[in-house]
Amino acid sequence: MSDKRSEIERFKRQSRSFSLSLQGLSRKATYKADAREYTDVDWVPLSLAATTAEFNETTLPLMQSHATLARLRSGAGENKAREKKAVKEMLAAREQIYLNWLGQYAYFYVGPPRYEPLPAMLGVWVMMNERDEQLRWLAGYKTTDQAERSVLEEFSTGHLGTGVKVWTVPKSEKQREPVNGRLGYAWRSEELETDLSVQMVCDLAWIKDVMPRADEFVRALRLVPRNEARN
Repeated sequence: MSDKRSEIERFKRQSRSFSLSLQGLSRKATYKADAREYTDVDWVPLSLAATTAEFNETTLPLMQSHATLARLRSGAGENKAREKKAVKEMLAAREQIYLNWLGQYAYFYVGPPRYEPLPAMLGVWVMMNERDEQLRWLAGYKTTDQAERSVLEEFSTGHLGTGVKVWTVPKSEKQREPVNGRLGYAWRSEELETDLSVQMVCDLAWIKDVMPRADEFVRALRLVPRNEARN
């Protein structure tokens, strides 16, 4: 990774999802997350397409420190193998998240109940299409899956107002194999002409255990004008 432009260009050549995410990025607003309003040790932010120097000086140490905290919080004691495994998983998944998920800001959740890395993606989008239809799509609402059904509800925060929340549950309780569940949120700011989305994936068996921490995280998010964010 010699410079930021070269990695972004490589991702664009490799992935239509990545190209669409860049094209859809809002030019009027960005997001902020107030660390005082959520358990920040649960969430590892991964910078987009870092240079080698930025990655080694910022991103990698951030992964390592969060993996250490997750190990200690889990009660694993001096089990350094678990810590190394978590960093290895985040390193391996980082590029795949950007190549295959729609969004511009990747995170890993490393909190309870298992303290193992779960991928999440945050997107800040140019406002388009009818509000309700677009927010359902951004949050991952589906009605045609044969194995799962999506639960859709309104979800409000003090910073973002009323949006939507979606999670998947199996249609049958007799699931023999683990099923990946999706948890998604989306809001619209008419004033900033911007939509905000958050999606994450985890085993359906513990999605409800993760949900309270995810709710806490998204309640700390806000949309701000890009020129304000630079100040």
